Amino acid sequence: MDVFGGAPRFLAYPRPVVVQSGTDAVLKCQIGGDPRPAVIWERNNMKIHPEGRYRVFEDGNVYNLIITAVTTEDSGQYICKAKNSIGETYAAATLKVEGEAQEMELREENKPRFLIKPLSTRVGRGEDAVFSCKLWGNPRPEVVWEKDGRKLHEIFESTHFSVGYQDGGWFQLKIFKTRAPDGGVYTCKARNEFGESLAGAVLLVDAGPGHEDEGNRNGYTNGHWKPHQGKQRSGRQVATRLKEDPLPNSAKVKMFAVTEGKHAKFRCYVTGKPKPEIIWRKDGRLILSGRRYLLYEDREGYFTLKVLYCKQQDNGVYVCAASNTAGQTLSAVHLSVKEPPVRFKQPLSDLQVWERDLAVLECEVPEDSVPITWYLEDRRLQPGAKYWMEEWGTKRRLTIRDIGVDDDGIYLCEMADGGRSIAEVAVKGTIVRKLPRKVDVLEGENAAFCVEVEEEEMEIHWYKDGVELRETHQTILKSFGRTHILVFVNTTPQDSGMVTFYVGRSKTSSQLRVKAAKHSPPSCPVGVQINTERANAALLSWVPAPDSRKNPPSGYVLERQEVGSQEWLQCLTTDSATSVEILGDSVPCEADYRFRICSVNKYGRSGNVEFPRAVHLVPVARIQAPLQDALVPEGQDACFSIELSASVIGTWFLNGNQLQEDERFSMRRTRTHQSLRIRGVRDTDNGAEITFIAYGIRDSAALYIQAPLVKFSPLSEMDRNKFVEVGNPIVLYCELSDPEAPVHWYKNGVELHSGEGFHIQAEGTMRRIVIQSAEFSHSGVYSCDAIDDVIRFNVEVEAPPVTFVYIPEEDLHRNIVEQDSLYLCCEVSRADAPTQWYKDGAELQPSDTVSIEIENTIRRLIVQSAQLSDTGTYTCRAGDNALIFKVNVREPPVMIVYPKEDVHLDRHVPEEIVLSCELSRPNGTVTWFKDGQKLQESENIKLKAEGPYRRLKILHSGTEDSGEYVCDTADDSKFFYLNITEPPVRIVSPSQSQMELCQQTSERMVLSCEISRPNAAVRWYRDGLQVEENSNLILEVDGVYRRLIIPETTIQDSAEYVCDTADDSMTFFVNIAEPPVRFVRPRKTAYMVDKCVGETVALDCEVSRSNAEVIWKKNGEEIEENSTITISEDGVSRQLTIHSSVLEDQGQYVCDAKDDVMDFLVKIHEAPVEILRKSDIITDKHFMVSDAIVLKCELSRANGTVTWFKDNEQIAENDHVCCEAEGPFRSLVVMNAEIKDSGEYVCDAMDDKIIFNVTVQEAPVTIFGSSGTSEHHSLIAGDDLILECEVSRPNAKVEWYCNGKLLCDDPRAQTESRETLRRLVVSQLQPSDTGEYICDAVDDKMITLVTVKAPRIVEFIAELHNITVLEGEAATFKCVVSPEDVNLIWRMRGKPVSSNEKFKISRNGLCHMFQINNCAVSDSSTVTADAEGVISKADLHVQEAQVLFTKSMQSVVAEEFGEVILEVEVSLDSGEVQWMRHGVVIHPGSKFTLKQSGRKRTLIIHKVALSDRGTYSCETLHDRTQAKLSVEPRKIKIQKGLSEIQTYERETASFEVEISHSNVEGIWQKDGSRLKNNNHWHITAKGKVHGLTISNLTLEDTGTYMFSAENAKSSARLTVKETPVSVLKKLEDVSVPETTGVTLECELSRHNVEVKWTKTGVELKPGKNHRIYSMGRKRFLQILKSELVDSGLYMCDAGDSKTSCSVEVYERQLEILQSLEDLDIQEDQNAVFMCEVSLDDVPGEWFKNGERIKPTSTIRIRQEGTKHFLLMCNVRGEDSGEIKFVAKSVESKAHLEVQELPVNIVKPLQDKSALEKSRVILDCTVSNPRCSIRWYKGSNVILPSERFEICSEGCYRKLVIQQVTLEDEGTYSVQVGDYTSSAKLTVEVQSAQMVRELQDVEVTAPDEVCFACELSMPVVKAAWTLNGEVLQPGPRVLLEKMGTVHRLTLRQTSADMNGIVEFTSGKAKSSAKLHVKGDL
Repeated sequence: MDVFGGAPRFLAYPRPVVVQSGTDAVLKCQIGGDPRPAVIWERNNMKIHPEGRYRVFEDGNVYNLIITAVTTEDSGQYICKAKNSIGETYAAATLKVEGEAQEMELREENKPRFLIKPLSTRVGRGEDAVFSCKLWGNPRPEVVWEKDGRKLHEIFESTHFSVGYQDGGWFQLKIFKTRAPDGGVYTCKARNEFGESLAGAVLLVDAGPGHEDEGNRNGYTNGHWKPHQGKQRSGRQVATRLKEDPLPNSAKVKMFAVTEGKHAKFRCYVTGKPKPEIIWRKDGRLILSGRRYLLYEDREGYFTLKVLYCKQQDNGVYVCAASNTAGQTLSAVHLSVKEPPVRFKQPLSDLQVWERDLAVLECEVPEDSVPITWYLEDRRLQPGAKYWMEEWGTKRRLTIRDIGVDDDGIYLCEMADGGRSIAEVAVKGTIVRKLPRKVDVLEGENAAFCVEVEEEEMEIHWYKDGVELRETHQTILKSFGRTHILVFVNTTPQDSGMVTFYVGRSKTSSQLRVKAAKHSPPSCPVGVQINTERANAALLSWVPAPDSRKNPPSGYVLERQEVGSQEWLQCLTTDSATSVEILGDSVPCEADYRFRICSVNKYGRSGNVEFPRAVHLVPVARIQAPLQDALVPEGQDACFSIELSASVIGTWFLNGNQLQEDERFSMRRTRTHQSLRIRGVRDTDNGAEITFIAYGIRDSAALYIQAPLVKFSPLSEMDRNKFVEVGNPIVLYCELSDPEAPVHWYKNGVELHSGEGFHIQAEGTMRRIVIQSAEFSHSGVYSCDAIDDVIRFNVEVEAPPVTFVYIPEEDLHRNIVEQDSLYLCCEVSRADAPTQWYKDGAELQPSDTVSIEIENTIRRLIVQSAQLSDTGTYTCRAGDNALIFKVNVREPPVMIVYPKEDVHLDRHVPEEIVLSCELSRPNGTVTWFKDGQKLQESENIKLKAEGPYRRLKILHSGTEDSGEYVCDTADDSKFFYLNITEPPVRIVSPSQSQMELCQQTSERMVLSCEISRPNAAVRWYRDGLQVEENSNLILEVDGVYRRLIIPETTIQDSAEYVCDTADDSMTFFVNIAEPPVRFVRPRKTAYMVDKCVGETVALDCEVSRSNAEVIWKKNGEEIEENSTITISEDGVSRQLTIHSSVLEDQGQYVCDAKDDVMDFLVKIHEAPVEILRKSDIITDKHFMVSDAIVLKCELSRANGTVTWFKDNEQIAENDHVCCEAEGPFRSLVVMNAEIKDSGEYVCDAMDDKIIFNVTVQEAPVTIFGSSGTSEHHSLIAGDDLILECEVSRPNAKVEWYCNGKLLCDDPRAQTESRETLRRLVVSQLQPSDTGEYICDAVDDKMITLVTVKAPRIVEFIAELHNITVLEGEAATFKCVVSPEDVNLIWRMRGKPVSSNEKFKISRNGLCHMFQINNCAVSDSSTVTADAEGVISKADLHVQEAQVLFTKSMQSVVAEEFGEVILEVEVSLDSGEVQWMRHGVVIHPGSKFTLKQSGRKRTLIIHKVALSDRGTYSCETLHDRTQAKLSVEPRKIKIQKGLSEIQTYERETASFEVEISHSNVEGIWQKDGSRLKNNNHWHITAKGKVHGLTISNLTLEDTGTYMFSAENAKSSARLTVKETPVSVLKKLEDVSVPETTGVTLECELSRHNVEVKWTKTGVELKPGKNHRIYSMGRKRFLQILKSELVDSGLYMCDAGDSKTSCSVEVYERQLEILQSLEDLDIQEDQNAVFMCEVSLDDVPGEWFKNGERIKPTSTIRIRQEGTKHFLLMCNVRGEDSGEIKFVAKSVESKAHLEVQELPVNIVKPLQDKSALEKSRVILDCTVSNPRCSIRWYKGSNVILPSERFEICSEGCYRKLVIQQVTLEDEGTYSVQVGDYTSSAKLTVEVQSAQMVRELQDVEVTAPDEVCFACELSMPVVKAAWTLNGEVLQPGPRVLLEKMGTVHRLTLRQTSADMNGIVEFTSGKAKSSAKLHVKGDL
């Protein structure tokens, strides 16, 4: 290093450079010098300027000249000149550009070229085909023939073709006996050393007779093309029935499912020679390539069938049949097309149109709101001039205008949920077979196009991107009759474009896309090395990557990184060099540096490779900016800085004294910048010298001190630059360092003074200028001058910006009608703001129709009478702001003026109905819809239009005319909801809507209604549920009468009955009452019950009937069951049980049966309190002092009270004594017991007591912590012995003993006692004090054993001595220490040492030894022996020994990327070695691992590269050994390749490949694109096995997958298939009788399959008698009611899969299955006749004696299936006769015989008991309902009257007595013929209840007193008593009765009248006290 600089000199001279023309050239040289020299480049004495193609680049001291895109003119000599202030130098560099002109000329002259290229030909099947061409080339070129990009021997057997050569440069290819697969593109490739050339031709093989369709079997696309020879002219697929090949076994047929509208792709890989011919069939029919069927052979050799946009008819079995002369094979798959979840109501239909016609596609979606999207195959269609899209209701329509050949294809209508409807549009015209929409090929493949026209010899043209094509060597144009072919041979990306075929006015186009071959960036360089043998420099070397020839780099980029930093910086670029030297002068600062390198080319750069270790580099520094003298005000900081050329470490001096970092001096180094800050300079620093010294650099400056200056505080840019709007205030302020300093304000150099609106202010250090209101004139530059400093302000006054007042978003969108005026209005912030209006970007000017108005801040644009052309975007612009209006002008809509709202109409059959709408325009058209279907005029429906009115008239309405009618104008619509019903059925009688009926049980009940129509049906409901007939409920129909009859009512019949006609209803509230409930054993007084607490109380009574309900009450409140109260019923018994009674249970209990009550009086007594389990209680208690005394007993009752006594004195509670009660337990607690608490304690419970005898004693003294065992203490003589213990009581006395002798206080032994603490202190222990010490506390003792030892003396008898040994020898340190048991610790360098292999520690008596084995130089140190604090030290000196190699390094041959181990052995274990390669030291890292084990030294090289080849050496300071490493390239092989996979969608496919090496990075590709790990692609690598797993497969995953690892590759084909559709269950023939239902069912293999049902070729649609529906995969056709005309052949068509069956409907024969039977019954019984026929839908008629029977109230006729019933209710004698049933032509007869009933009483009268005023019913049942009866009371005949009602209902007879009285008691009888029945009626007086009780009265004699009470009812008998004596009316007693109120008045009262006044009436009683006070 030149410390003190020097003249420029070349460190590395430029080398001659040779480059190829067109590449970049780099000339470089390395130059040193100080100062840094200036370098220029010259050529021909002219300076080269860095511009254009020249670039100059410096990297440290390396100078580069880069010339881009050199030519031969750039060859020559270039001069590099370097110059600085000391001197200059120069050097020349030579550039040679190798020209290509001569070589190109030679190459062009000798490379192959076609003189005559091969011609396309057409041959018949079986004929020979010959291609000939003539070539020129020197030397003679090598010729290779290929077909469709593949060599012929790969696809043809050798006998099928021959290749020949004839003199004159003729080359020939002959194909023998051509087959259909031989058709294709043949290329001839010619190559010699000067280049290559190629030409192509097409071979067309005609199928020949009997094979017309085979030409279509192997049609290829995307570069592998075969023209079609079939006669079919349309693009649709053709299924031709051929002789069927046998289908494969069903177990081998794979299933493949695909969703409707998706693609299905089937791949079949077939090998064989000769190449097999492939035929695809579906369900036995041949498949030809067409619009939806693509057949081709892909790049991997798979024969592929792709079914596009699958439909239901695509369900079926697809078979790939391959055959050649050697045999044939089959492969089959079943495709199932799944239905979408939401289907179209009406799907699209296929369409065939002529060219330039109009095509209309229409479908129907499930709901109006469902959005759809139209597609032409994969291209989404947008509405425009070409496509017109319409939606109305659920209908969707696409209209294609001016249709052309390119419009031929698959059209899709897709719903948002993915459901699709598909239609094929075939365009007929001149072009029979069109081009595909796009063709994708890889670079280098052939691209073929084929078109077929309708006639031969038509004029055709081919174009690409608008340029007409001509035939060349690589562009083949050929016509064969009507077939025209275009082939691009060996395509390049430039061939991409739009290919168009024209014939006449017709054209078809295809997009050709050529995918470029993938280019990769170069690989990383290898063998990187760094050599640091030269001081302050690093030699970096590397080797190009092994594949550099295949993928050469254009250069290398070197980068450096400072250790400790994360940033890498580019430091050098080179083109082809493989080594470069980095000098210290090329780095910016002194540091450790790392380096890395990468390769680059035009495709990118490789990864970086880091050099193995870091190097320390120091730049040569020089002064760039020297120190400057500083003039600093006193007290401020002084700063000095120096700028160097490099970053070095320097030292600062002040007046020759070195400065250190402290509070006053701050030194900083930032890269090349060094600075010194001296804080708070003082006057004494004036004239001080500041010096900086570093690496030979020295520079000085002086420090001068001046008085403090007045300075402004710095201001921000915002504060110094002011932008103020007009009218706002301007405030400029600044702050001075001196508050007293004066300032002057200036504007634009003119001094300012305060004035009006202009103020200059000064406050402390602040200075301000304030302008109240800014004007434009106030703009300018203002400055504040403080003499020593000045600060400036830039002020600009500007007008406020113009803004628009906010307008809501919806107001910016205007929709107006044509001819209306358009008003656009906005408001700006300033009235003077200029604005401009624009429409669609063009400025608007006022005109006749456009007005622009300005009113203050309002801006308006008015367009009069807007036209459709006025639609657009209008903009109002004001300055930088704009407001945009969107305007849409539309035609005036046709609106419905009336009705305003939707109309709801309810009408009855058969009224005439008129629906009317009024339109806004008379010429508006409307469409009428019913339930979504368009209406047409018919005989019953008329559509009228009168001016603006549109009417729909229904002449004779019926219920089927109900529905939703819509009048639609396209712009508006109105809905009419029409509901047509039959006339309502009304209930005529009863007239009221509700009726209430009350009856008692067992009576007959009849509910009757009269309705408005006799044939109307009614329903009867009971409590909301419909009733059904049974034995006790009869529903009767009699003309217009409907009756519900219950012969014998019960309580359960109480309910709400409703007779409902749907339009009207009648409600009957029926209440069936039970007879009153009585208690069987009534008592006049209440029961008295006495019980004790805890006993069970049982109250029981007996009622008159078992179902009677009772309520239990206590003191007037109802009782509910709970855990202590049980209420039970047993027949007529009722019981209330109270378990474990308590006091609260006493009171008056009542059992209330509504009609009767029973009282119970319950009294509960407390049980005596007892003390329980006295014998178990211990009464003699003993306690210790301070214990708690607890005395406890248990009482028989928890609420019992006790009293505690001690020694016969009651105990009072205090802080010392407390009494406790917890449930039945009672406790006495005496806390902290004392001796005086001893005595007799008594617990007195009044009824019982218990005595406790308590004794309290003193507690024994204990020593806390004493365990009973002795403690041991060992002490040294002279120590103090302190023994302590703690006793349980402070007053406890202890005695201390030593060896049994009592110790007393003396000068050496002292005892202490403080509270509970006891201590013995023995001072200055002596050995004689050894012994047993005891602390005796009478009840406890503590024993301590004490041993007193003499003091220990440790000393070194012999000290350590210094030792010097050689490296590897052993060193032994010895010392002698007393005593023998001393604890000795050895230390080295102050750290303890333990015994191990290195160190051995031993002792022998007093001698201690420390041995250090195999000493190393690093073991030199101080050894210390520490003997319990006594220390001895000595020094160990280890002299270095020579390290020699005992085992030399051996040469190694390794494989690339493997691991190499180089091993040596040295003479010493501690010997240090240094590993080197080519003289460069190897440092450990990711590349190299250095190991040391004993004397072995190992170097491991990881991932060996070819660049690692060379000589490796291992050196010690005294010896050296070396060996050669040879590296062979790694050869990776595929051990187990990929296998082909065929699978189905949504499954998982896994590829696995095994290679020969592990840890090799592999690349997975699909169709040439690299794959990366994600959720779909999962890439794994385990050792040698690499895997790729593809999850959730889709059809798009089909392709060729390749694994590559370096040069090893393996590929396989993945085929993802869809499952075809087939019929799983076929239709079955059906034969049914007429009128029965027919269901035809078939099952398909997929859900989403559309089918078509036909009958004898005519398509069936759903109707009234036909239902067509699907359930999952099943399809159904249902004929609801078959007729004879329904017979025929029915077919379910699912596309190519069909199934059919025959349906036979035959006429039914009617037969009598069960005839009528004769019937002999009695009167009033029901006669039932039943006749069963063979058919259930045949009506029948009933006749009696030849007359037709009609239904009446007693005659019912009904039919249940095939059974016919006649029911005759309550027959009479005249009903006897012949009964006949007739149905069609069959009949059945029977005879009815009715016998009269005898007259008698079936059910006699029963005795009755009734309450007064109640209703009584006496009833009986007679045998004949028509017999007469008579009622008697006694002997008197009873006639009907108001109180007596006589009823007769059938056989039921009853007498009803209303408001029965006591006089009605007696015997009643009924007489029927000769029979009589009697019963006794008993009338009971109705008991009255007390409503208002008597009240106690106090009166003074002789005043009168009055008592009053009120009953619930008037009574006849009542009695008043006074003290039990009945009171009679008299002068002193007045008895009054007013209705239910009874009053007693006593006059002239006296004292002897005191007592109880009681009122009694039956069971009703009330009493009160009368207190008469004497007269005072």
